Amino acid sequence: MERPGLWKVAPAAVTKPWGLVHQEALELTGIEVGVGELWLASAQTGPGNYSNTVVEPALRKTLAELLQEAAAEGDSALEPLLGAHALSHLHENPHRGKTEAWYIRAVKGHTGLVSGPRSAEQADRLRDIILNQGLPPDVEAWSQQVRELFGLIEPLQGGEVFLTPAGVLHTMFAIGPESHLIIDELQQGYGESLLPTLTKVLMIQNDLLSVQVHPGDSTVADAAEGRLQVDQDLQANPTVRIYDFGRRPGEYPELGFSLVDPTTGLRRVMPVELKVGGQQSLQIMVAAPQFARSRIRVSRGGGCDLAVRYGSYRTLHCLRGSAELSAGKEAMGMAPGETVFVPACLERELRIRTDTGCSLFDDTLPDLTVLTDFLETHGVESERVEALLNPARAL
Repeated sequence: MERPGLWKVAPAAVTKPWGLVHQEALELTGIEVGVGELWLASAQTGPGNYSNTVVEPALRKTLAELLQEAAAEGDSALEPLLGAHALSHLHENPHRGKTEAWYIRAVKGHTGLVSGPRSAEQADRLRDIILNQGLPPDVEAWSQQVRELFGLIEPLQGGEVFLTPAGVLHTMFAIGPESHLIIDELQQGYGESLLPTLTKVLMIQNDLLSVQVHPGDSTVADAAEGRLQVDQDLQANPTVRIYDFGRRPGEYPELGFSLVDPTTGLRRVMPVELKVGGQQSLQIMVAAPQFARSRIRVSRGGGCDLAVRYGSYRTLHCLRGSAELSAGKEAMGMAPGETVFVPACLERELRIRTDTGCSLFDDTLPDLTVLTDFLETHGVESERVEALLNPARAL
């Protein structure tokens, strides 16, 4: 494979029963189209999954196809794309589960999250209620007992960040016809994906997601290698739905509750923000062994490089303003909503310039030792670093 360049990828829109209604489609056709997810940077394959197509340059291939082609040539072809740390991670974890992080971008109306039961006894009581009584599809009709067992966090505020480790029983909701909840989600590239991270946006309107739980790496490996027999293909679909409020088949409550880990719980992350040079504000939003997300803000007429260098690929997503990315002879513009994959071999060369000012998400698989050294070098107190890397339970 030739030396890879910058790749701009197209988003994949996924309709969901709980999705945000596309008002123009509703007005023109009378059909209520609920767009529930935008997959922005994924190399997932198999039924129900999406891999984003590279549209600039017009390669007419998906990220999954390009990474698979490189993998067929060996590590020497894949390492320039992913980096040595990410490649080592894939080798050490050939079958991966699903840990997630959520950034609350926008809320309207009654919104909330479930943080999971806090003891084995609470999990057993909740299991009994769900299996024998069921749950109303309207969160406002849930009993006080159910609310306490679930660990409801409501209302939500824009700007909050949560880490959802594997084993956390969870759902999220926005209640009322004028309500919505928009979440920027970062998660593991699960199963055997060659991209260790997956970037997407969740959009909910007047509904709630299924009550669900995700398995960890060891559970997926056990299922893939025949040590554990389960009814669901956890590699292609690690979201185990416990209760879906009668919307569709595919509920596995017994499997789901066997995966629930009450000692884990939803985590509230306290991001760390610092100035890097005169033109860049860097906010480390979440950092875990499975992924890291930072927000880069560059002032009008400014330029910067990537302040934290892991020797890893980056997925950049433009939130506001416009920017030009350059690396060697490579150059590519970015507008709001656009996503660019930066191969590891271009990480040190990458430069971000903007005439308007811009804000970008920067997603990657981090070397946490490198990140810790960077933060300490820039004067971040050890307590704040610890709170970032080991966030406390949300509830």
